Amino acid sequence: MVDPFENNLFDLPDYEHTEDESFPPLPPPRGAEDEAEHLINGVEDGNGDDSPAEETPVTVRKAVKRPRPKLDAQRLVSERGLPALRHMFDEIKFRGKGHEAEDLKTLIRHMEHWAHRLFPKLQFDDFVDRMETLGNKKEVQTCLKRIRLDVPIIHEDFVPDQEGANIGLDEARRIWSCSLKVCNRILPPHPHLASS
Repeated sequence: MVDPFENNLFDLPDYEHTEDESFPPLPPPRGAEDEAEHLINGVEDGNGDDSPAEETPVTVRKAVKRPRPKLDAQRLVSERGLPALRHMFDEIKFRGKGHEAEDLKTLIRHMEHWAHRLFPKLQFDDFVDRMETLGNKKEVQTCLKRIRLDVPIIHEDFVPDQEGANIGLDEARRIWSCSLKVCNRILPPHPHLASS
């Protein structure tokens, strides 16, 4: 075996009498913005000090607020809402007795399509829940009554007369008053409005 004392393996330098090297203190850490500015502009300070005069003002971007669509009574009585249901099933042929499950599946599929076109953010179950609460609104109830009585609701519903022009305001008022008379005969009076 090799003797460690022969090869001077234990002959270590004398570290107790050597002086330490002196290093300058580290510069303060830079922020991400300062570092990006130095990389972009190619500016590198020798001492690492940033003076306030050299800094460029940081522009703060304001978030653009976009109004989010909501499923409310206005959207429900719009052109794509309840009035669109009147003509949705014009081309659909239901098969009738013995095919009730298939007919119901067709009906639900078309209602889901209508709900998605009206308000795509909601699932159909959530849409139905929201519809139940919106059904109590006066605007929605009025729209449903007009649909049941076949009263014009949207611009396309106004029937042109023989000359091709739409019916006038007087004619529309006459139709509306007639439909109200029919409605009053068909529907029982409201309990709060009935005279005692």
